[in-house]
This record gives sequence, C-alpha cells and structure tokens, in this order.
Amino acid sequence: MSVLSFRVLGPLVVERGTETIDLGGPQRRLVLGLLLAHAGQVVSADELADALWGEHPPPSYRVQLQGMVSDLRRRLAAGGDRAAAPILTRPPGYLVRVSGDSFDLAQFRADVAGARALRASGDDEGAARLLEVALGRWRGPAFSGLEHAAIGFVAAAAEESRAEAHEERVDALLAGGRVAGLAAELTALVAEHPLRETFHRQLMTVYAGTGRAAEAFTVYRDLRRRLVDEVGVEPSEPLRELHRRILAEDPGVLAGDGRPPVNTYRQLPPDIAEFTGRAAEVAAMASSVCGDPATAATLWTVAGMAGVGKTRLALRVTHQLVAAGRYDEGQLYVDLRGFAPAEAPADPSAVLESFLRASGMPAGRIPPDLGGRSAVYRDLLAGRRMVVVLDNAADEEQVLPLLPGSSACLVIVTSRRTLALDGALSVELHPFTEAEAVELLGEIAGRARLDAEPAPARELAALCGHLPLAVALAGQRLRARPCWTVEHLVTRLSGRAHRLDELVAGRRAVEPVLARSYDALDPAARRLFRLLGLHPGDDMTPASVAALAGLEVAEAEAGLEALLDEHLLQQSVPGRYHLHDLLREYAVRLSRRDDSTEERDRALRAVLDWYLHGTHAVPLPADRRAARQWTRAEYANVRAALFLAASTPWYEHAQQLATFLQA
Repeated sequence: MSVLSFRVLGPLVVERGTETIDLGGPQRRLVLGLLLAHAGQVVSADELADALWGEHPPPSYRVQLQGMVSDLRRRLAAGGDRAAAPILTRPPGYLVRVSGDSFDLAQFRADVAGARALRASGDDEGAARLLEVALGRWRGPAFSGLEHAAIGFVAAAAEESRAEAHEERVDALLAGGRVAGLAAELTALVAEHPLRETFHRQLMTVYAGTGRAAEAFTVYRDLRRRLVDEVGVEPSEPLRELHRRILAEDPGVLAGDGRPPVNTYRQLPPDIAEFTGRAAEVAAMASSVCGDPATAATLWTVAGMAGVGKTRLALRVTHQLVAAGRYDEGQLYVDLRGFAPAEAPADPSAVLESFLRASGMPAGRIPPDLGGRSAVYRDLLAGRRMVVVLDNAADEEQVLPLLPGSSACLVIVTSRRTLALDGALSVELHPFTEAEAVELLGEIAGRARLDAEPAPARELAALCGHLPLAVALAGQRLRARPCWTVEHLVTRLSGRAHRLDELVAGRRAVEPVLARSYDALDPAARRLFRLLGLHPGDDMTPASVAALAGLEVAEAEAGLEALLDEHLLQQSVPGRYHLHDLLREYAVRLSRRDDSTEERDRALRAVLDWYLHGTHAVPLPADRRAARQWTRAEYANVRAALFLAASTPWYEHAQQLATFLQA
C-alpha cells in the first residue's frame, strides 16, 4: 500500500505514490492546510470554523465541518476506509498525524538541523550539500493559495527558515573558499530580499574576494540608500565594519580572518502594541544604562510567577533602548527553556555556539569546550554596544557562561526563580493593579466595550487575579466573541467550578503555563504545593503548614521558602505566605488528581486540629499578649476553618471554633 505524501512548500499537494489526490473544494483544502500547519497538534472546531466562515458561521457549522472532515478522510484513506485516514478526532477538534518522512516541511526542517550539526563538526562541504537538498524541496511560497492568519504565521516562519537556509548554505560555501557561481545566486537573493543585510554582506564578501571591490561598494551603497529611505536607519555596525575592511583592502575578508562579519545580531522577538503598565520598572531599567561609565556590563534580572509578563517587560525595555540609539551594534536573544514542558534546559555551550555562528564565525574556528566558547564570545562582544536577553533561565549555572565581560553591554535575564547573580539589579514583578488590568482588557477587547461596563470589567480583572496572561486571554476571548458582553464572560468565569478552564484563547491557556513551574519541582515540593490548596484562609504560617503536611515546623518553613523562590507563593509580611488565586485553584485541582482521599482528609483534619488547639490556648493566662497577637493574625483563618469544618464531617470542630469566635 502506497504511503501518503504531504507537500506544503508550495501549493498544497497530497500524493499516494505517483497519484495526486483530489482534495475537493477550497474549504476542504483550507481545513487540511490548517491541520497540516499544526501537524500533530489539535486544532479546535472553533478555529476551523473561524477559518471557514469568519465571525458569522452558519448555525449548523459543526455538522458541516464534520461532513468536510469525513469527506477528507474518505479521500485520503486507501480504499475509502475512513478509519485508516490520518485525520483523527481529538476534543475539542481534530489533528492530522503525519510522519516526518512523508511531510516536506518536516523533511526540510530535519535537513536544516542536520546541516547545522555538520557545520558544528567542521564539515562545511557536507552541510552545503544537505542545505541544497533542503532548499530543493521548495516549489513556491509555503502554503500558497491558502489564506488564513493561522496558516500565514506558519508559512511566514517557514519562509524565514528558507531564507536562513540560503544564508547558511552560502556561509558554508564561503567557509570552504568556494565562490564560483555565488555572485549570480546572491544577486538574485538580494533582489528578492532587498533589506536583508546578510545576503548583501555575503555578496560584498564574494565581490571583495574575487577582486571586484567596486561592485562590493555599489552593493553597500544601494543597501544604505534603501535602509535610509525606507526604514530610516543606517546599515548595522558589522556591515559598516565589513565596508571599512574592504576599503582598507583587508586580505582576510573572504577567508574570515580577523573579527568575523556579524550577520544575525538582530534577534529580538517583536514587541507588542498592547503592552500595558510597568511604567516604573521600564523607567528604572532604562535609566540604569544612562549614567556614568561602568567597568562591568549592566545586568538586570526580572523574576516573577508564571504569566506575570517577565519576557514582555524585557523586550519592551530592549526595544525602547534600541529605538533610542543605544545598543545599536546588535541584540542577542535566546530562550533558555528553563521551564519548557518537554525539553531539557538549553545547554550554555550550545547557546554560545549559536551566538558565535550568528556572528559569521566558521564552525571550524569555534572551540569545542564551554570555557573556550565563553572566552571567544566575550572577546567578540568586547567594546560593542550590544544587549543580550537571556529568557526563561533555569538557574545561575546556565546563565554565568553567557554573560559578556564588556561594560558596553546590557544583559537582561528573566526567570521564574529568584536568581543570585553577582552585581545584578533586580525587578520583582507582581500581578497588575486593578487599573492596569482593566487598561490591558481595554487595549485588547476595545476601550469602548470596557467603558460601557465598568463594574463587570473590574470584576473580570479580579477573576483573572490581575495576572497579565490571564487578563490578556480574557481580553482575547472578548475580542474573538464580539456578541459577548463583559458580564457574560464574568458569569462564565464565576459560574464555573474551575476558572482555569475558561482562561483559554486559541492555543494559549493559563493552566499549561502554571504547570511548567509545578513540573520543575522535586516530588516533596510538589506534594507541599498541592496540599497548600487545601489550607483554609487567605494566608498561612510555617506552623499551620507543618500541621497540614505532617512536617516539622523547620521543614515546613524551608519548603515554603523554596516555593517562594520559585514564585509559586507570595509574601506580604515576614513569616506569612499566600497563594495567588489561580495558583490556589491549580493546587486544588492537582491535589484532587494526585492525592488520595485519605491523604486529603488527613491533611484537613490535621490543620483543623491545629486551629482548634490554637483557639484553646488563647484563653489560657500564660501569655495574654501572645494570645492577642495570635487572635489578630489568625482570626480570618479561624473563620475560614470553621466554614470548612462545617462543610465536612468534622462538625465538632465547627462547633468549637464557632464558640471561640463568639467569645
């Protein structure tokens, strides 16, 4: 039986052997294209309906969608056996399952990854050959003919990867001293990408290395004119340096001797237009680089709980500084994957290799060891006005080799953990204020819409715990549902047992983000976090948690402090801790999933016993002052314990706690 082959690097084509399969009309092609754009992932029925009918789907859209999927299965299955088709039903939608060797986009990505491994090992010639194979898979623009934003993002990313593959192939050829035919190829690539500096740099290098310096200057002059006229910026410092080297008739330009020409030092992800709040933090971070000259790089750490906006703050500050003309020699960015759900944290040695390769350094000149790579990296950045953003750091050991030694540099490190880095300035991000949360809702869902329902808007922000990610998702749900009122979404959030199920928009959700922090804990810390969701009242102490978890007080305090460092707990005053509302709900959900009924009952009984014992101790004459302090601190928690006991089999606890509260 012939295997299906899916091709999206050009118009969508599905083949079985030599037979091209008729996919039906444009709607069926769009459904399959959207599934292939997210191959192996579930695409919800709502997303597919939005792609097919926009904001006004027919009342029977689910039935129509099921019919389209059923017809696609019939067309794709050998012999019409729909059960054998690669489209699977997975709530809340569908996914397409394709193997890597039958999907040209996956094959292209594998070829590029293999070529990079070859370059890392010093085999530039083999890398160039494999990249030529990868580029040969393209038949035109990716997903051409399929118009939808969700496909467009994937197609744009694939096109960017295609351009990078061209760049890397040329660099591999240049590293091996091969220039034959490259001038014509690069001339075409420059025409296709008139503002992409890398192709201009490569063409200038080829011209300079073949005795055609005048033509290299023409390439530089034409690019500079376009950049100034169309973008309003000068060529980057690395390209200006290459221009100077060619003017000086540097014989090492083609061979790569001396400082390598930088080609991809503009790595920042985009800023977002609806960035809201954080004015004090932005001002503090920006002003720290405008003072007296220093002898060390300016280093900032940005810490906070999951979803609080650490990356967004780092990118906003960096983009503002670059726009102001600082750090104009380059920006390096890397996601260190400190809390990635299915990947190990990034290896600092591999990160350094990618930075050095981005500089244009030939693979054969990159040291094999971490210490050597770090030394070359610091030398490369010496004296350069550059910013380095190290996002989602796991720990200090991961970060230290990536810190430049130059005082001209700025480094911003984000992490869900509190990091102890010598000389670092720190920002501790907390959830938004009510005003900031409502402002973000208005930026996303529309100010007029929020202004028409001010009280529900404030309630919605509160139900999101003022957490920026949750607020943003709520705003995006409103934007995607123009017929919804703010009050309607408030009802959905407050009328359900689990808010986390509603804080979802497209493929983004709050719960998976929280899960990454939880999954990074050791088993003992996970157990403690789960049990904290059962604790009555708004806050807790090491003593009450010790009773809840069956620990010594010192053990409980150490566990609470560790969770505080992980930003899974918050603290307003010394010795007392509290959970963010969404984290509490998540902890309760985890406890119901992972802890036995017996374990939960034991924990609840123990903490109720602790509060009952505390109330019994208050009337004793031993230490009236301490008793009054305990009562003031724990009164709200005792009330919460009473209500908890009244809803459980421990009525005796409820009666005795009620007696204390009435005294």
